[in-house]
Amino acid sequence: MFGVELQSSDIVATSYAALTIATFATAALTMLGLSWIAERWRAAVGLAGIALLASGFAYLEATQVWMAAHKASVATRYVAWFTVQPLQVAAVYFYVTTLKPVPTGIFWRIAAAAILMVLSRYFGEAGVFNPTLGVLLSIAFWLYILGEMYFGSMSEAVIGSSRAIRLGYFWMRLILTLGWVIYPILYFADLVLGAGQSNAIVVLYSLADLINLITVSLIVLAVASQERY
Repeated sequence: MFGVELQSSDIVATSYAALTIATFATAALTMLGLSWIAERWRAAVGLAGIALLASGFAYLEATQVWMAAHKASVATRYVAWFTVQPLQVAAVYFYVTTLKPVPTGIFWRIAAAAILMVLSRYFGEAGVFNPTLGVLLSIAFWLYILGEMYFGSMSEAVIGSSRAIRLGYFWMRLILTLGWVIYPILYFADLVLGAGQSNAIVVLYSLADLINLITVSLIVLAVASQERY
């Protein structure tokens, strides 16, 4: 990306570059936020910031690969997801623990489910097993995470909290519901239906990452900031 001219007609390179800058900029804001938020919010905000940094470096690498070969790096995308999506789930868990204790077992289960969710899609993409099985397993682990967030102790912990905290949790949970659904849909179109790594699919993946990651991180920071401002 640096020292290479981006062509306005190259929407993939433009989306990669935009996401790289957006994630690094939001990561900087999130890390700065650690200096003004209350102590109990630092785990959630810090995890959100680390997820942003990991995504930024992954997209920086993806941009370099695309500019060199004009080919999307599937491996780079999965390397990012293996780090980013479990960190997002962990950030939501620690967001809830600022209110009251939540069983530690829930953290380990949803973090493991997030890793297995990505791993299932990766195995399908890599040909380790059938792509359809990969997407079905991925959906099952994703639904488990949502079940914990909608019906488990995490949801119960938010009841009775301030309006800002309840709204923040509502919107994060909604993003992990509607925002994350794009990943199995695009995976199904790519591998099962045979659309391949078309420019449209690559850009939609980038747009999904942009909305899902940055929005969740900013929600965590905004709610944490309510205690001081």
